Amino acid sequence: MALVNRVCRELGVELTHCSTAQTALEKFGLQRFHGVIVDDQDAASAASLLTDIQATENGKKALIVALAKTDAALDAVFGAGTHLVIYKPLTHDRLRNGLRAIRILMGRRQQRVSARIKVDITASLTVNKTDNFPVKILDISEGGVAIALQRPLPNVKALKLSFALPGEQSRITTDAELVWKDVRGNVGVEFVNNDAAFNEVVSKWMKANPRGK
Repeated sequence: MALVNRVCRELGVELTHCSTAQTALEKFGLQRFHGVIVDDQDAASAASLLTDIQATENGKKALIVALAKTDAALDAVFGAGTHLVIYKPLTHDRLRNGLRAIRILMGRRQQRVSARIKVDITASLTVNKTDNFPVKILDISEGGVAIALQRPLPNVKALKLSFALPGEQSRITTDAELVWKDVRGNVGVEFVNNDAAFNEVVSKWMKANPRGK
């Protein structure tokens, strides 16, 4: 919880912590919140809470963020009205990128820690070292990308992403880690790469193309 509090402060998001479901419902009965963050540690209780919140007048337009294990049943999670899932284990960058995405949906002014550039790149995503299929990269930063999928991901244990940056001939490849998924099925992945050459190529391209291509 301390990490969630810290990231929210960095993004300028005011967070109210509720230790029980009843407390959360009482607060939604008294005032309107832009969104709610729930943990799937007790999935049944979390889903029940979301249903109850969305039944309140103040909860109808709240954006829902779930903190979930990577093997969570996404149909059940999104069936409870979740707009964004941020996957565990939680890290500072993972939370920052995920909550920044929901912050945009809230209509707040975005304060980017690292620049993200809109692109339209056809890439190849390999899941669990065996399942390979094309995806589209929607935006890129030095730390990761947002991806539009043509079909749902299976249970993810390992990801590898291969793509060529616009205007570049050579493809670059990196291991990646699933960070978030939104209600439209788009996902965010974080580069897991200690390859200095890969990092240099991405950084150099971003500096030369601040508005994307």
